[in-house]
Amino acid sequence: MSNSYQLPELTVGDLVLYHDNPLHPDPKTASMGWISRRPGNSTVNILVWAEDAGFVEKPSVRHADDPFWRESEMAGPWSKWGAFTLHPNTESLKEIKALLTRMKLEQAAKVNPSPKKTTES
Repeated sequence: MSNSYQLPELTVGDLVLYHDNPLHPDPKTASMGWISRRPGNSTVNILVWAEDAGFVEKPSVRHADDPFWRESEMAGPWSKWGAFTLHPNTESLKEIKALLTRMKLEQAAKVNPSPKKTTES
């Protein structure tokens, strides 16, 4: 089994899609959820809106692309926890944040250029 899988960069409050069936995630049947606790190395806790129960916290949820689902003997029993994918809005916001950060750094470099070192003879 591969342990090299890295979760997408997530923070508490990020919007995700929760899938009841991690072996066949379907965006049409996904529930909207939010990362409710600091993400771990391979799993997250997700607060999911359930029509019949209100908000329910789903613990130990793995990403749908995690190789664990294909490679591990524990995938069957673990599937009761479901899987998640990033909500498209979360992906877009992360891209925008990275772009704005880069733009601000470039602007700051133009306003405050680093002093050039002079060499004395």
